[in-house]
Amino acid sequence: MMRYEMLSRGTAFCVHPPAGKGGSTSPVEAANVPLYFFTCSHVTAPWRWPKLYPLPWLEYVKEEHTLCTLHVTDGRRGPVVKRFLLQPTVVHHDSLDVCVLRLQNQEYAIRQMAKYGLRLEPLVLGSNVPAPGHPVVSPGFAVEREGKGIGSAHDNNYDNNTAGILEDSDTGKTVHLDLKADEEPRRLCVSMGTVNKYKDRHSRGFAVMDRELGDGMCGAPLLDLRDEGRCIGLVEGIAPPMEEEKKKEEVEGMEPTVRKALEVRRAIAGNAAFIYGRELVDLLAKASSSTQ
Repeated sequence: MMRYEMLSRGTAFCVHPPAGKGGSTSPVEAANVPLYFFTCSHVTAPWRWPKLYPLPWLEYVKEEHTLCTLHVTDGRRGPVVKRFLLQPTVVHHDSLDVCVLRLQNQEYAIRQMAKYGLRLEPLVLGSNVPAPGHPVVSPGFAVEREGKGIGSAHDNNYDNNTAGILEDSDTGKTVHLDLKADEEPRRLCVSMGTVNKYKDRHSRGFAVMDRELGDGMCGAPLLDLRDEGRCIGLVEGIAPPMEEEKKKEEVEGMEPTVRKALEVRRAIAGNAAFIYGRELVDLLAKASSSTQ
């Protein structure tokens, strides 16, 4: 029997489609409104990012060899409550590390989550670029490697014996997941911070957070604390920390361009790199138009 092994994982969040494309959010119609999930492209398709994953065998892995699943996690204790299949079609940005997915059977997922008193809470995207010093918060699920302080994957009331068996509603076949590589519980991580003045191109910014974002946080939303939690970005990763030698390196006598690059590296080291919300808005429009 073929089982799918864990290849990569990250955080995801959902939004409604753009206005005029079935985006009503009234309680009566909400269950029928399609939801679109954002996460990092390197999470769903690591073979597209060889610089992040320099593994020789990964070049032979393609989309047809994989599938994407949505893991609904108990934010209080850490274990996965339910797993749902996502549609095989993933809409990737042409150049940025972000993509959009949809649930294979959204109605079924909503019903199953309701049994646990859970529901999907779509975020509202914002297209304004946050100014330096702007307060932000980023909630996501980090992988708890040590498993200390929260329940393990088997220390709960959820049915983990069948959690690895999913039904593909498109083909009618049963999909088996190998859960041995997915036993570390998740930890809800909420980080506060402020936007850095430095930018990388016109599509990415940096934020100084109050804690280091752990594994699994890629794809988390960046929320505006001054605008009712509007999503103004997606966390792409962490800027590499600065080596001790570089921290102490004197800038006097350097070429202006080299000195400027070093100053920027020092300023963003350890920052959360995030893709601007306006890029997410554009990608959402592309994804929603392709499903009409």
